[in-house]
Amino acid sequence: MKKIIASLAVLAVACADPGDELLDEVGQDTTSSNGISLNGISLNGISLNGISLNGISLNGISLNGTSLTGVAVTAGTSTTTPPLSGAGVVGSTWTATASNGSSVKLRIDSAAAGASPNADLWFYRISYQTSTGWSPLCGLDAVSQPVQAVSVAGVWAATTADAAHYMASTTKFTLACRGKTIAKCVELGYKTYKGYTNQLTSCVRLLRADYCGTGFSNTVDGTTLNLYDNVGVQADTQAWKPEAEWTPTGARCVNSNNNARYQLVLAKDPKCVRRVETTTCGTSFASGAVLIDELP
Repeated sequence: MKKIIASLAVLAVACADPGDELLDEVGQDTTSSNGISLNGISLNGISLNGISLNGISLNGISLNGTSLTGVAVTAGTSTTTPPLSGAGVVGSTWTATASNGSSVKLRIDSAAAGASPNADLWFYRISYQTSTGWSPLCGLDAVSQPVQAVSVAGVWAATTADAAHYMASTTKFTLACRGKTIAKCVELGYKTYKGYTNQLTSCVRLLRADYCGTGFSNTVDGTTLNLYDNVGVQADTQAWKPEAEWTPTGARCVNSNNNARYQLVLAKDPKCVRRVETTTCGTSFASGAVLIDELP
């Protein structure tokens, strides 16, 4: 079955100065209540960091936490489950490292098991500590409830050279807010513990139209697209026009016969695209593509 989804992103999680008590959420909206549509069309967006805490992002969360009773809690490094799994971590606190080097204290407030096809995932409501108390890490949804996050092994490093570069890690993990790019890609089935790291990182590039692999997005909210992959997690059943082939470092090629998102939406021309335009791009995975996307 073909699954059409949208973009919007959260990096590890965005975070702020630990003393800051305001959460500035980068504006992006979706139409589905849980931020993902497995059987329909969602809206595409541009944000890499789903949230911004005073403009400072998190570079990852330590694998070691502390329970309500002071007992050590350790996030998993299993090849069969996500880093955080189960309700036993509710009430525990964790330490995140911000991009400015400061530490941010996080608290897990609630847990909910995922439903099929993501029954192996757990979703958490998480708060971060400020000088005046605790604030929801992923902001609030349309009915003023805290947005959940899902844990992902490894981290996305917000570097100047590439603001969407993924790094595997044995000491840190990511909390991805639902409704943003990383969480959307995980919920589509691209899970590192199932061996789909390349599909996950390619999905992040694809959803943000990060053609050049520099972390710069070339799309805006409202663009519809379809994606499918080289391992059969997402299958293609629609006769849409291919836009590009994707790898973890960006677009491998762009189809010059069809309108790409940067042309349709922003009228931009990333310099790298001219070097990789072909008339056959998006017709197969034979040349090393990991994902292919299509536009209506």
